[in-house]
Amino acid sequence: MPTPAVQATEATPGVAGSWYDQNCLGISGTGGAVVWRPDTGMAVVPPSPQILAQRAVNRLRLPEPRIGVSPSADVVQTVGVPVWLWIDPAFWAPVTATAAVPAVAVTATALPESVMWDFGSAGRVVCQGPGTAFRAGVDDPVKPSSDCGITFTRSSAGEPDGRFRVMVTVSWSVAWAGAGQAGVFPGLTSELVTAMAVGEAQALVVPSVGWG
Repeated sequence: MPTPAVQATEATPGVAGSWYDQNCLGISGTGGAVVWRPDTGMAVVPPSPQILAQRAVNRLRLPEPRIGVSPSADVVQTVGVPVWLWIDPAFWAPVTATAAVPAVAVTATALPESVMWDFGSAGRVVCQGPGTAFRAGVDDPVKPSSDCGITFTRSSAGEPDGRFRVMVTVSWSVAWAGAGQAGVFPGLTSELVTAMAVGEAQALVVPSVGWG
């Protein structure tokens, strides 16, 4: 608090106000100064668009990926048979969040861009998009997907629980706009962990037998 002499000189009797510790970054000679300001004279400085943008990004809630697999992930896949992979189209959509103060609002938008299917020792697939859903009765199950799929080259018999651990990671780009400004932030990711069993089809060769 200032001394009584300073209070008598600077404070205005009968006017509500407060004492402030004055420090101006980058300006010498102001450190530690204490000044009195009437409450009605204090201007409220809103946060910068960049600060609001960070608040908006922190409010983004990315949904967990909803995946599609054909043949179904619930059945045992077969070595050498193409497996179609895709993300539910309802999930593959922009996600937005807004941070605002009086007269200033900034919106952050996250866009899904790619998805990585990591099957551990069985391989990894990066798809530039959600992939294409398999259409029963329309698509040929023996042909691979045109944009997102995998063909296993070995079974999962030696894996824990006899299944490959699958990590599905969607990468999102993040941009913001508001108050006449715009910018980008480092990308975000959302993940899903599941498992998939893969077996081998065994062929039995029977020698031909001549008939007399």
